[in-house]
Amino acid sequence: MREFNEVRQDYHRLMSEFHVVRQDYHRLMSEFHEVRQDYHRLMSEFHEVREDYHTLMSEFHEVRQDYHRLMSEFHVVRLDYHSLMSEFHEVRQDYHRL
Repeated sequence: MREFNEVRQDYHRLMSEFHVVRQDYHRLMSEFHEVRQDYHRLMSEFHEVREDYHTLMSEFHEVRQDYHRLMSEFHVVRLDYHSLMSEFHEVRQDYHRL
């Protein structure tokens, strides 16, 4: 009888521990699902931000190309302007001399 009581006490102790462990398991699984949802939400946001980044970088490169093209055109026009101003001053000097 004494052995039976010891076994019964062990059984109840183990069942009590099992319930604690099972509660911990369910709590951890619940936390895991929350974390997994957060992970998927953040990954989705990350992909959106990455797409925005690539779009903006593409726009930036286009604008930079336009800037360099316009600067190149500006330098050509500036050279033409200085050349014409030089010619104008020569013609004006000739005019005043006459």
